[in-house]
Amino acid sequence: MTAAKKDTVLRELIIETAQTVCTPDDIIHTLDKHGIHAKHSEIVRVLAELVDEGYLMRARSNRYGKPEAFGCLAGIFCATGRGYAFVRPESGDGPDIFIPPHRGKDAWHGDRVLIRVRQDNPSPRKSKGNEKENQPDSKPNRQEGEVLRILNQTRDDITGCIVMRGKMTMFRDDSGKLPEIVVSKKHIGDAHPGDRVALKVLFRGNEKYLPQGVVTQVFGSGLTRKAAAEAILYEHDIPVPFAQDAIEQAERIPLFVQEKDWQNRLDLRSQKLFTIDGDSAKDFDDAVSLETLPNGHYRLGVHIADVSHYVTEGSPLDREAYRRGTSVYYADQVIPMLPLTLSNGICSLNPGVNRLAFSVFIEIGKDGKRYSVDFHRSVICSYARLTYRQVNKILSGDWQERNLRQDLAPILDEMNVMAKELHASRMRRGALELNIPEAVILCDRDGNASGVEKRSRGEAESLIEEFMLIANEAVAEALYHYQMPAIYRVHEDPDLEKLRIFASQARLFGYRLREKDLTNTHQLQHILDQTADQPEQQALPSLLLRSLARARYAPNCLGHYGLAANYYLHFTSPIRRYPDLVVHRMLTRMLAGEQGSKELTEFCEEASAQSTAREQAAAEAEREIEKLYMAEYMSSFIGHTFDGYISSITSFGVYVQLDNMVEGMVRLDTMQNDWFEFDPDRLTLFGKHTGQNYHLGMRVNVTLVNASSTSGLIDFIFTPDEHTAG
Repeated sequence: MTAAKKDTVLRELIIETAQTVCTPDDIIHTLDKHGIHAKHSEIVRVLAELVDEGYLMRARSNRYGKPEAFGCLAGIFCATGRGYAFVRPESGDGPDIFIPPHRGKDAWHGDRVLIRVRQDNPSPRKSKGNEKENQPDSKPNRQEGEVLRILNQTRDDITGCIVMRGKMTMFRDDSGKLPEIVVSKKHIGDAHPGDRVALKVLFRGNEKYLPQGVVTQVFGSGLTRKAAAEAILYEHDIPVPFAQDAIEQAERIPLFVQEKDWQNRLDLRSQKLFTIDGDSAKDFDDAVSLETLPNGHYRLGVHIADVSHYVTEGSPLDREAYRRGTSVYYADQVIPMLPLTLSNGICSLNPGVNRLAFSVFIEIGKDGKRYSVDFHRSVICSYARLTYRQVNKILSGDWQERNLRQDLAPILDEMNVMAKELHASRMRRGALELNIPEAVILCDRDGNASGVEKRSRGEAESLIEEFMLIANEAVAEALYHYQMPAIYRVHEDPDLEKLRIFASQARLFGYRLREKDLTNTHQLQHILDQTADQPEQQALPSLLLRSLARARYAPNCLGHYGLAANYYLHFTSPIRRYPDLVVHRMLTRMLAGEQGSKELTEFCEEASAQSTAREQAAAEAEREIEKLYMAEYMSSFIGHTFDGYISSITSFGVYVQLDNMVEGMVRLDTMQNDWFEFDPDRLTLFGKHTGQNYHLGMRVNVTLVNASSTSGLIDFIFTPDEHTAG
């Protein structure tokens, strides 16, 4: 066992042993039981590290335990910009802990801190003018805390705007939750007051001096949505320009497939295969085909662009793709993982041109059962480029569209029959289908938001989804049984306690889940099916989603809970996802008869962690930027009233989602007609005097009072005397 591996094992076992307060000798005794022998000095060193990092605490009697054993906990400090703060427990269990003013020990928003927790009995909310009027309402016996020490400081690279305070030039962060930072003349660069910039914190300040920083990048006027979007990308470390060596490598790649490149490949250029994508899609990385076999089974072909042929291991393009991890999509924009000469050119399965591909042929019975699988490196020529809109019309019987595509309509009909059976088979085995609607932002020719609407999903979208899912499963199973290292897409079983919380929420909507039902996905899906046509219950699928583990990439095949799949990975989108590119390389090795290696396994471990981190960063950036577009669109409707439903409730306000998917907040301090108490267990706000009760899914009528395209904040108030929309 390597020293690093031994340290990791020691840390894990020591933390596990320290569930109860113990001494170093207790820990050595426990380790001996596990067959791990460590010196007393090693144990003391690891214990000191864990104490420094806040995972353990040490009592004076040389006894150690988790912070909870000493009435403490570690968590993330969440400032509010109003003097008080909250700490979100690192364990993820329990409510946020309130941190009163002057109990934060100079922690900044985002810092990882260690706090002491105590019970507090706050007095009722005071009238206006009282010093506590800006503190949040709470229930008796609210947990309060005091920061003992800062364990890890948040990143010192932040974004915000340059503002003037008298003659002083200051930086104000975008969240408004950090203290203002002094920027001296020598540190301001080309920035001017009003500009949105990136700033590196040089000094956090103390009792005598204010924080100080240096401007590292200027995005432009702080009044523009474009500058705000660029700042968000910067915050999430998402690069827009490609590295020069990657651009140069891309420019050396031929624009057309060379004849020498398709040697030893299966020639499928005469096969009637085609792509189906959205109207605005520019990169086509998957095509499909279908044949009927003599035994009555179907032979489904899923043909994926062979990006690995051009993006070779260790090359500049590979390093750039690894760094990005994924393409980023928002509104009408895309930040591709690969340069456009590849993503929209030689790697895109454009119609009528030769392309290199990976083809998976799957024999499927009429019952949706998979019988056999064949993998081939191939050369193809896409027969046609179809859109979801076209295919949906064909499948719905639109005679004009069917007449235009007489050559493909019968194949599409068969594909649709098979896709429905694949879907039914997947649901029978216990897959979950949340059906949470997504928003689509419409933009005009200038790129400005012109509308927001629900994303429509027809049979064509479902058809492609089912074909991609079964191809992904087939590749995952083949690589697993061959014992070839790979990057799997895993979705682990949810925490039972989180499902219990979901069950208690579902009960408020009239659904009862017994304890044994919590581990039965069929029972969970039964509830979701019942909510499908109930607008007032739209919040329930989102609540279930929050109860589930987050899908991630991993080097181990751990299965996919949501799909009820034992084997699953991503194979079908190598143009826009790095894990898919790695999987293609591993499949190539398998077809060549190569064996796995320690080096390949270690690379898959590193690439899994990197890809997960970049996917999460991309998802957060996409969500934050799309809020800017939504606010930009809604800004022209200030003063208008809208119907919506309560999608979430917090201690500081109510989130309301409109019928067009736009979400905004009704802040607690705008609800002046009563004193409202937040119940975190039932997720409700209850008025002490009027008895007014706000709960999830409740239909309400709101008036738009603010929409900022530079912050993404949308503020509503409940329309006076018309809280419910009927």
